[in-house]
Amino acid sequence: MYDLIPLYKERLELEGASFSPIEHDDAIVAIVYKVALAQRELILKICKPSHHFFREIYFLKYFAGKIPVPQIVKTVQPGFDVFGAVLMDYLPGKVLKIKEFTEELSYEMGMLLARIHLERAKGFGDLIQPQFLSPDPRIHFAEKFEESFAECKGHLPSPLMKEIQTFYVDHLDLLKSVDGPCIVHRDYRPGNVIVDHGKIKGIIDWSSGRAGFAEEDFCSMEHGEWSVHPESKGSFLAGYASIRPVPNYEPVMPLLRISKAIATIGYLVKREIWKSSGAYLYQLNRIFLDRFEF
Repeated sequence: MYDLIPLYKERLELEGASFSPIEHDDAIVAIVYKVALAQRELILKICKPSHHFFREIYFLKYFAGKIPVPQIVKTVQPGFDVFGAVLMDYLPGKVLKIKEFTEELSYEMGMLLARIHLERAKGFGDLIQPQFLSPDPRIHFAEKFEESFAECKGHLPSPLMKEIQTFYVDHLDLLKSVDGPCIVHRDYRPGNVIVDHGKIKGIIDWSSGRAGFAEEDFCSMEHGEWSVHPESKGSFLAGYASIRPVPNYEPVMPLLRISKAIATIGYLVKREIWKSSGAYLYQLNRIFLDRFEF
């Protein structure tokens, strides 16, 4: 890809600023830079899919003053020659690592998730384009599942694909009784939390947010952190319960985790990075599917 920095320097009036890329093991969609000015530090997030840009700015504005999120400074609208980009405040601190996930931080993170879920929606789907809201959560879930399933065809073994398809058909109706519609982050995990001196300073990466069901936001924790470090689960759920009742998410969790696994694998295969920069994420999700008891 061509050098993006000169273009955004001009569009955002950042001449004289220095740009340092911020990379994470599982940051596979957005391009993020730390921007250093003489008297200030900022974050520049470049969103390659335009709908990620519009979701990012929608939720940062929506939750400003409600929960800790970065403040938007300037934006670059997506166009034929440029990706959409959000210039936002730099939050002091660092991304929360699971090994630093104390009971206090876990409790606070649970509270913040509950506050997100208190924000109800009129239907399931895309809040940015309200005409896509639906009264049935299965519609949007099915669309994403089928897209991911198609991306995995020809890559995952046929017997495994048949087991996934059968499980999906047999369990889709569990979504009839989910907790929603409400606003969901859809990638709520320590890697999207900024902490400083033991306190949460911000929830970041809203590009996947939408109107969904609360159980979706427990999937990232169950699929990732809690599967490896279950000791943080109790305090997280206690924090959540201090704001609103914890939904009965366990019955639908296997379906959500399978959907998450094939979505991740499908994306990595489509981008042809499953053997390179996406190898770690690929292996985690492939092992999950290979070991799943259908």
